Amino acid sequence: MTDDTFDTIQATLGGQPNRRGWYDVDCPFCGKPAERGQVHFSYNATGYRCFVCQNHGTLHKLAEHLRIDAPVTPVTRHAPEPVATARWRQNPSRLLEVYRNPERYNVWRKYKPLSTATIEKFDFGFGKLPFQRSDGEWYMSKQPWLTVPLWESGKLVGLRGRNLGTTGPKWISATGSTYTLWGVDYVRKNAVTWLCENYVDAAWLMQERPQWCAVAIGGATTWQPQWAQMLKERQPLTVIVALDRDLPGQATGALRDKLAAEWTAEHHTPPPEAQGPRIANALIQAGVKALLFEWPECAPVKAGIDWILSK
Repeated sequence: MTDDTFDTIQATLGGQPNRRGWYDVDCPFCGKPAERGQVHFSYNATGYRCFVCQNHGTLHKLAEHLRIDAPVTPVTRHAPEPVATARWRQNPSRLLEVYRNPERYNVWRKYKPLSTATIEKFDFGFGKLPFQRSDGEWYMSKQPWLTVPLWESGKLVGLRGRNLGTTGPKWISATGSTYTLWGVDYVRKNAVTWLCENYVDAAWLMQERPQWCAVAIGGATTWQPQWAQMLKERQPLTVIVALDRDLPGQATGALRDKLAAEWTAEHHTPPPEAQGPRIANALIQAGVKALLFEWPECAPVKAGIDWILSK
């Protein structure tokens, strides 16, 4: 990647440099504003990452998304240095036990109407999350979060936190977390399975409709190709893809046209691609029967499965 590529992207986005050598700007994928003290989108000469929607990649990929003509030249790539497993992932039992405090039931019910059995089944907790500073020092967050553990093949691979306050990001990941397909281990053979964004909505859905299964991806743009194979191995009857009713999810028709026009006017970049159809196609190509959920016209913008359940 040449310096010209970075210069072209910088001229387009106009990011503000920070003390870490990255450039901060509103995320061109999820729209999260770049605000001091909050996680957001950043880029530099090596690539980009949004710490909210987790979209990341090379400058070439970013240039393609922005639809700008940026020069690319071959570069010598070195094998990345191995990344050490986060300290809390090496022995998570102690941390998870802290999150299982009696206070968790009341704070979770203030967020969603979950039963005690559901909270315990999915090990939803409450407490402070572990983070690592740029100098390598670990610390615990000042505020407590609703905690959602992410398991894969019997191993804890991620900790996601839901903010109960009115400032800062709604969701955040503990340092060292990786995304996985939440709930896939609960998918039963020949069961109708819903695929949505919010982990808690998926749990709530299974609480209210135990004949169904549900999985969650954590955000419209976090889908990973290997998750289609993970679902195929569970042999569900049908997967109903039901991302939120917004631009990156699966808003359609006149609503999508309206939202796309508003996005372009505000950000001066093309609107994000609808991920719902893309995920449904990926499942079908993997041999999984998949359908797109059709949101009713009365559903508000950004409606999720929780809106359906509340009705």
